[in-house]
Amino acid sequence: MNKINVLLDTSPLRSGSHIRGIGTYTRLLKQELEKREDLNVVPVENREDVRHFHKNIQQYDAKSTLIHYPFFDLFFSTLPLFRKFKTVVTVHDVIPLKFPEHYKPGRKGKLRFYKQAFALQSVEAVITDSQASRQDIIKYLKVKPNLVHPIYLAAPPGILAQSEKMQDTVRQKLGLPAQYVLYVGDINYNKNIPQLVKMLKYLPEDIHLVCVGKNFTEQDIPEWRWIEAQVALSDVPNRVQFITNLGVDDLDSLAAIYSGAVAYIQPSLYEGFGLPVLEAMQAKVPVIASKNSSLIEVGGEHAQLVLPEAEAFADAVLTVLKWSKTHRQEVIKAAYTWSQQFSWTKVAEETVAVYKKVLNLS
Repeated sequence: MNKINVLLDTSPLRSGSHIRGIGTYTRLLKQELEKREDLNVVPVENREDVRHFHKNIQQYDAKSTLIHYPFFDLFFSTLPLFRKFKTVVTVHDVIPLKFPEHYKPGRKGKLRFYKQAFALQSVEAVITDSQASRQDIIKYLKVKPNLVHPIYLAAPPGILAQSEKMQDTVRQKLGLPAQYVLYVGDINYNKNIPQLVKMLKYLPEDIHLVCVGKNFTEQDIPEWRWIEAQVALSDVPNRVQFITNLGVDDLDSLAAIYSGAVAYIQPSLYEGFGLPVLEAMQAKVPVIASKNSSLIEVGGEHAQLVLPEAEAFADAVLTVLKWSKTHRQEVIKAAYTWSQQFSWTKVAEETVAVYKKVLNLS
């Protein structure tokens, strides 16, 4: 059988998205797909690359060619209306449609949304990150159920438990507190950061909060003002630390920050997947997460799933603090084993299965 030609849109690796989840997904998926002998992966960064490929299509079997857009923006024109190849699109989530009062696109954004939603109707397959996201895509974007394929993601393999020596090195370098709970990610409304800050009111004063993410910096947007206001209201300015300067390739330092935490908390009101949950499990730290959306799927029985409220997060942290060393080790060992069921090799395998279905090769 001829190889499948996959035109993979790699533009997220050349934009601000390269340090976000979209960039991580595109980069790790590309790496795994390129290892496969049944694929010919052709990275394309823009429409000119696609046109160039089409001009030279005679050297390929057109029946074995498709294009994969590994991201879908609701309010920007990322998916062309007219395409010369069968098309697969990854839609990670539709969170702005679930919380429309907090994600207002403006008039131009609304027009682009209708264009994007219309373009999505003619693709051959949609890949998404979870069953929760699949249901949302069917509901909000009106995609036929048989076209939406949930494929779970996996943590970057480089995030692993670090030695105490490495933890101490990073702790000193970044000035981390002795005891802290951790959050890694963005500050969007759905991330529910104010409730995470408020949690500190209900915890012993020697427990701090460390937040890692490039957007934890002063800026004139509602989400940051909410965080600042909650820090002041809870009177915890000396117990919250923001780390904004970790590079996308600085996985050892990130892994050490995970490993040194009392617990990792994913406080979100909603997630399309929640990759840091698996990262924390791989780094062997207990996980607390909101009991909603895909977090129920990703956390399974190996995360404390609670209401997305400050007191519930605090109660879960207090529970972790009461664990014996033996029980803590049992919990993180089981969670680590669970996390290893997710892998980028499996992501690639299931993605290729979608390709074959689209091309009628399965």
